[in-house]
Parts: sequence; structure tokens; C-alpha cells
Amino acid sequence: MECVKVRLSKRLSKKCKRHAEDKENKLKQHHECDTEHMDDDSSSTLLDLEAILDCLYEKRSSTREAGLKGMIDALVARVMTHFVEDKYETLTHQILSSIKRSSSTEAVLAGRALAMVSITAGAGKVAEHVFEASFPHLSKISKLGRDSAARVSAIEALGMLAFVGGVDLEEASAMEVLWQIVIHKGSAHADQTLGTSKPTPPVKAAAITAWSLLLSTLSSKRVMALQLPSVLGALSCLLEDPDVGVRKAAGEAIALLFEVGGIHLLEEQALGEGGATAMELQVVDQMKALAASSSRKGQTKKERSEQRSSFRDMVATLQGGACHETCVKLKHGDSLKISTWSQTVQLNAFRRLLGEGFQRHLQENDLLHQVFNFAPSNSVVYKGTAKQQKHQNCMASKMKTQLMNQRRCALEATRKFNDGSIEIC
Repeated sequence: MECVKVRLSKRLSKKCKRHAEDKENKLKQHHECDTEHMDDDSSSTLLDLEAILDCLYEKRSSTREAGLKGMIDALVARVMTHFVEDKYETLTHQILSSIKRSSSTEAVLAGRALAMVSITAGAGKVAEHVFEASFPHLSKISKLGRDSAARVSAIEALGMLAFVGGVDLEEASAMEVLWQIVIHKGSAHADQTLGTSKPTPPVKAAAITAWSLLLSTLSSKRVMALQLPSVLGALSCLLEDPDVGVRKAAGEAIALLFEVGGIHLLEEQALGEGGATAMELQVVDQMKALAASSSRKGQTKKERSEQRSSFRDMVATLQGGACHETCVKLKHGDSLKISTWSQTVQLNAFRRLLGEGFQRHLQENDLLHQVFNFAPSNSVVYKGTAKQQKHQNCMASKMKTQLMNQRRCALEATRKFNDGSIEIC
């Protein structure tokens, strides 16, 4: 019996040591593979991501939440394309597992993490796989989720995943899911006919914005096939919504419809080509009223000012086809000029998801270069904010501590098993 214990203890000791060695070798291989493509900070981030990915397998929800937050921070701070391409199947599976859990915080983080995986991968087979695997789950939560914040996160992820990785039919399916949320009237009958639970104002605003993001990719011909009178009628009703976020999102969608569909009211009237339809003129009148509105119950002075400014720009697009030009100045000296509603909607979507990392991704991420037709200056390498660098150094230090603890555990186990101080029952 004693011999059996000794053999088992030595076998377990070797297994523990092999686990630590395999972990270290695996991290070294990834480090060596990507070193030629990245600077020292990116190499540290790669080590962080390996450790963070392990957290997504843990049973404790707080550990998974910490892992998702670390994943988001790392992918926001660095364009880790090689890591995502190597691990996209594992990442997608584990993040979807978190999305399907009941915790609101975990589901919110998982939605954004999934969107970051798609943005990092860029257009191609990886993003297509992520979208196809995620679409059923994101659609269900977007339409039927009980928690408002989780629904908003799922909707934003669905919009971005379809934008990056969806082909025509898949993108149309995503737009249909989002439109069902947009047109929900808040009644039990709507729940049954649309298969969607009543959306809160933030959920409805998020659905309109995500729908607009996908609309920005359509050709004029496909836009005109959307049954414009019905679409404009629904958005016209939303301009009267009590929530300022819903009104603004609806206004942006209408301005985008007119731009992409090539509808210019003043030009049509001047040329005598049949003029505008009654619905189009009604929408313009509504938006003019919102642009001039000086008071609205429940609105702050700042909200009223922002509404007037936003709707003035929208009305200019509806009447003359012009869009207010936006210039985004970048820290490395370049500037990005936005002069269409399509690009404005896309810019806002990326800014929401990337946060502080927007400048870094605009400098280095090929996806953003393609979307905005932007060629960055190659002479300057963006180093990130002091906060991001501090976070990266902290995570790298934690990773090194983990490896040291694993080695110490293996050596301690070997010593105890060889001394026969631990029995195996």
C-alpha cells in the first residue's frame, strides 16, 4: 500500500510540474511568435491576455467578470490581432457562456468583449465566424432579455458584429431583429406579434442606433427597397417620444435615410420633379420644431441645447443633403475629417465601444483605416495614455507573480510527495 502511495504521489508531482512548465512554454511560444510584430508593451499585454483567458473558465462569477474586464481593457489598449486570430474560437465560446449567464454585470461586460474581439479581428473569416456563432444568442437577449443594461450591451454587440462580419443576408437578419425592437409599441400584443419584450428607452435608443449603423452600409438601391413610407412613419412617431435619447437616435436614423437614399427635399422641389411626399414633409416639420424647441418637460438646459444643435444639423441634411463636417484631431498629429451622416454614425459606434482606445485603434487598426478611408502617419507610434500604461504594467507584474507561484507550488508538491508527508486516499 505504501509503494502505491509513493508511486501516485510522484506521478501527481510530475503532473503538477508539467502543468506549470506547459503553461510557461505556451506563454513563451506566443511571446516569441508575436515579438517581431509588437513592442515590449504589446508583448506584456499578450501575457496578460493568456492569464485573463484562464479566468473565463472559473466557476466564481466575480473572477469571470474580472477576466472580462481585463480582456476589454487589453483589447482596447492594444490592437492584438494575432492573439484574436489564434484564439477566436475559444474566446467566442467562453464569452458567449458569460453572456448566457444570469448576472447582469457579466452579461454587459461579455457583450462589449465580444464586440472588441470582432473589431480587433477586422473584416474577414474570423469576424464572420464570431458573428455566425453569436447571432442566435445576441438576438435572443436583445429581444427578450430581462435586464435593460444587458439588452443594451447585446444590441450594441449585435450591431457591431453584423457591421464587421455580416454578409448581406446576415446583416439583413440583424437589421430585422433590431427593427422589431424599434417598432415595439409597449403593449402585450406587440410582445406576441414581434416576439420581443417591452424595451426601456435606453434599449429602444440602442436598437435605433445599431439599426442605423447597419443602414449606413447599404446602397441607395437597397435603402429604397426598405418600404420607406412605413420606415419613415415609425421613425416619425419616435420623434415624439418622451425620452431625448430616443428622439435623437430617431432623428439620426432619418437623416441617414435621406442621405443614403439620395432624398433632397429642396432640390426636388426646385427641379419640379414631383416634390417630396407628405410623410417626408411631415418629418421635416417635426425635426424643425425639435431644432427650435426651447423647452421640454423633464429636460435640462444642457439637453435642450444639445437637442437643438443636433436637430439643426439633421434638418440641413434633409433639406439640402449637407452634413455638418466633423474634424477629429489625433494625438499623433493627423486628423480625421467626417462629412457624411454614414461616417458620423460609424464614428460614434466605434467611439462608444473603444473609449480611450479609439485613438490607438485609429492609428493601428486596419479595420478603422478601411471604414474611414484613413491613412495614418507611420512616423509616430502611439503609446497610449498614462493610465493604460500603468494598467498594462500592473497586469504584467501579476502575470509574472502567477508564474512564480506555479513554480513554487510544483517544487513544494515535489518535496512533500517525496518526503511522504501527503497521503492519497
